[in-house]
Amino acid sequence: MILYVNGDSHSLGQDAGGPDFSYGKFIADALGAKFICNAESACDNGSIIRRTKLYLETHTPDFIVIGWSTWEREEWVYDNTTYYVTSSGHDVLPKPLQNRYKQWVIDSLEPEKQRQKENLNYNRIWDLHVELGQRNIPHLFFNCYSYFQHRLTYDETKYGPKFDYGPYYIDPYNKNSTYYFWCKNNKFELFDPKWHHYKADAQRAWANFLLPRIKKILTI
Repeated sequence: MILYVNGDSHSLGQDAGGPDFSYGKFIADALGAKFICNAESACDNGSIIRRTKLYLETHTPDFIVIGWSTWEREEWVYDNTTYYVTSSGHDVLPKPLQNRYKQWVIDSLEPEKQRQKENLNYNRIWDLHVELGQRNIPHLFFNCYSYFQHRLTYDETKYGPKFDYGPYYIDPYNKNSTYYFWCKNNKFELFDPKWHHYKADAQRAWANFLLPRIKKILTI
């Protein structure tokens, strides 16, 4: 059995000890599965989807787990180099991109821009869910920090319908069902409050939270 995991730093097990101490490794061990971790720190959801599809071109895992990154993130390509753009700063960006980044931060504060980015992620995550279903690849999605807070009040004639993911997405409309806030509500400690990363004990607890849902999906 092959368990494929993708996501950002949370799925990578950053500050918890790395992939061997991530929720994915704990799940793989419980299932007796080979663990493939394709997560990358600070990445955006477009990158997660692109890299997942690239993996699926030559592999068919038995189960996929994806922890989605925050909605505002993007990846920019400059001089044949890809940069992950986040709200935490622009020190790693080359100088020609730094003014663009400053404007990006300003734009990201606008409520309509936030709704547009949320809606973009909403649709492309749904498209991946449909594609995996068509390929009969069992999967489970969850949000690491952001959640679809605006989708509950969207004008469906403007933004499209609210999707029903069934058991394949852990309550995408609920803040307290995200990895970060679930761990916070269960009193786990952060490794460093600046980066919002939890330690290995929280990763193991999240694995135990996901496991029954994964086993249920495997029986469908």
